[in-house]
Amino acid sequence: METKSKFPWLFVLLAYGWAWMWLIPVAVSGLEYKSSPLLFLAVFMGIFGPGLAGIFLTSLEGDREAWRDFWRRASDFRRIRIGWIAFMILLWPALHLLSNGLSRLLGDPAPPSELAGQISAQPYLIPIVIVLYFIQAGIEDLGWRGYLLEKLLKSWSPLKAALLVGIIHAFWHLPFFWMAGTNQITMGFGPEFWLFILQAVAFSIFATLCYIDNRHSTLAVILLHTIGNLCNDFFTLPGGTTKFHLYTLFMLAGAILVSLVLVRRKGASNVIGDMP
Repeated sequence: METKSKFPWLFVLLAYGWAWMWLIPVAVSGLEYKSSPLLFLAVFMGIFGPGLAGIFLTSLEGDREAWRDFWRRASDFRRIRIGWIAFMILLWPALHLLSNGLSRLLGDPAPPSELAGQISAQPYLIPIVIVLYFIQAGIEDLGWRGYLLEKLLKSWSPLKAALLVGIIHAFWHLPFFWMAGTNQITMGFGPEFWLFILQAVAFSIFATLCYIDNRHSTLAVILLHTIGNLCNDFFTLPGGTTKFHLYTLFMLAGAILVSLVLVRRKGASNVIGDMP
């Protein structure tokens, strides 16, 4: 019988501490983070916080098998099911297209996408953009899912673990709400702020099912996160718009359905034994 593990507070402290050490000065500067290579680099360094915390603590624990498993979960494509790949590719575009269509019908179409315009004018940027978004999602989810979720699933039900990771992940974004040039600063601290929190928790529910159903694959969640972030910028998701409200509503509806599935899943499983 597995003993109940302690909550990994040190991970949360390190993930927040490293990130905010870089992000807060950029936000306080009042300058758009993309206006300067140094500011952009600082933001890029900041988002390494969760991943670095996960890597550091896994190494510090000194368990060689846990270290190998940490990296196998982040790199082994064999864990990912074909059906999930199709789901990842279709889910986020479908939610955005549905939200865009309805917001247009309601007389408040989503604004044009700066990213879509750049890619149309310079198609050679496509692989560069994909790689950058993959790195961003990867260095976050090495921590959020590869370390934190994996630890919580040893003691918590999948749904409770998903909710907690989602809340921690959501509030980790706080400096972005003061940072010029981010999607979050367009939301402010009114209703859109809390809708963003709900979006992050809803994503965590999707991500937890993805993680468990793909044999605890961190890589699967990284791909899910990458496509989600790409779609948010390609289709645009600014706060204060009808599209933002509709998208949040659809995410929550989907998360409720996924939650019904999660309550029937077991968090801790013999993943290695499931491998071919």
